[in-house]
Amino acid sequence: MTPESNPTALNSELETRNSCTAPRAVLVGCGAMSGEWLRSAAALGIEIVALVDIEEKNAKARAQEFSLTGPIFTDFKDAIRDTPADMLFDCTIPAAHKEVSSAALQAGLHVLEEKPLALTLEDAVGLVHLAKASGKLHAILQNRRFKRGVRLMRKMLREGVIGEITTVHVDFFIGPHFGGFRESMPHVLLADMAIHPFDTARFLTGANATAVFCEEWVPKNSWYRFGPSVVAVFRMENDIRFSYRASWCADGFRTAWDACWRIIGTEGTLLWDGEENVRAERLPSDHLLTQAGAFLKTTEVIVPEIEPDPFEVRGHFSVMRQFLAAMHGGPLPETTSSDNIHSLAMVLAAVESAEQGKWAEVRNDW
Repeated sequence: MTPESNPTALNSELETRNSCTAPRAVLVGCGAMSGEWLRSAAALGIEIVALVDIEEKNAKARAQEFSLTGPIFTDFKDAIRDTPADMLFDCTIPAAHKEVSSAALQAGLHVLEEKPLALTLEDAVGLVHLAKASGKLHAILQNRRFKRGVRLMRKMLREGVIGEITTVHVDFFIGPHFGGFRESMPHVLLADMAIHPFDTARFLTGANATAVFCEEWVPKNSWYRFGPSVVAVFRMENDIRFSYRASWCADGFRTAWDACWRIIGTEGTLLWDGEENVRAERLPSDHLLTQAGAFLKTTEVIVPEIEPDPFEVRGHFSVMRQFLAAMHGGPLPETTSSDNIHSLAMVLAAVESAEQGKWAEVRNDW
């Protein structure tokens, strides 16, 4: 039995690590997103040896909240130079990712980075190549694929419950009033949120996208300036189609934050409501004989019989745990930058299609 399937073994594993030298991390960016990073790091026995934020008060507030005693910096380069560490957590704004993560990799640190990987494909490719050249781990905090519903769907699909995947449909409709930068952010839904379902679609199908047609618009009731409503269809490898219908200014009958999923296969359909309900309906194995010529064939309901690994359904914690295990000789994290760049490419191609009003290629060559 492995630590992943045995809570007692996992606790023993963490105690062994902590009895030696605790892995040390510099955290750069102490805004709202950093809290969950710090909670997960504490749970995994990672020592935060320095905090960095251009607003010193933000770093001081996090230090007080989490009882951290390491030095505080306003310049990440000073922190990298002056603080012995094994890894850097890049929780900065997207525009800073390339500079911060590049500097850390060049300094010989492993890097776990908040999504998105970069703002442009050129910058993303540069980071992927730099990570490879440095021999250091570089992964993205793509936390939403580490949800119970996603892991259950993945398991059922791998077991062939609905046969071969042909189509994936995702609906996401919520009306959040964030305030601040998002309300004037270009391509707000595509740039800030869509990478989660796009990455999950890749994870579930095992296929990359090859092309996309996307339209975005601003409905009359919108409190966003740019692109809060989106419809996109992707051509995926293996002749799969993936559709995404979404809005951040849709009041009433809102979906879950993880959206509603319908995956159609050659032998049935798998549903996830974005919360707790995962189920499939499939054709019986003898349907070709017993229902030959039927106008609408009868299906049988399939529900998950085994829960997923509890350590793979904890979002930030699960990503960070994979990252830490890889540092200790385990397999590469699922969300390594060399894989995650394919999810970013979907976002950037969707933006290109929306701007140009035509199909756009999703690059996968780098």
